[in-house]
Amino acid sequence: MGDAITNMTLPTVRPTLEVVRNRFETWRKRRRCRSRIPESLWRAAVQLCKEHSVFAVSRALRLDYNDLKDHVQRSRDGGPALGRSPELGFVRLDLGTPLMPSECLVEMEAPNGATMRMSFQGASREFDSVELSRAFWRQGR
Repeated sequence: MGDAITNMTLPTVRPTLEVVRNRFETWRKRRRCRSRIPESLWRAAVQLCKEHSVFAVSRALRLDYNDLKDHVQRSRDGGPALGRSPELGFVRLDLGTPLMPSECLVEMEAPNGATMRMSFQGASREFDSVELSRAFWRQGR
């Protein structure tokens, strides 16, 4: 008899729309300005879309319809985790003092054919390479 109880699977209790709405409201009151929605809240919102329409859930939870729709689609496709896709953008190059002398070569070519070549040797940083790059990209505008 003991084995029958331990092997028994309990039904999964899905939170109701009201419960998830309260969780979102609590998070909104406590969050830092413009912080991302936690994965656990996204998962709960996606779960609600199994019983309610994406429109109804997005409206009740005050979520962007398209963001929620994307999360639902990713969960159906078995795609990446239910977070936002990694954003592509600027990569910071830290030109701080290296432990050992080094050499770095940066070459840039603008659409108008202009080229710029910067060569760094050793640890000397007597100029702002980022500002030089900005000036290069601004030229001709």
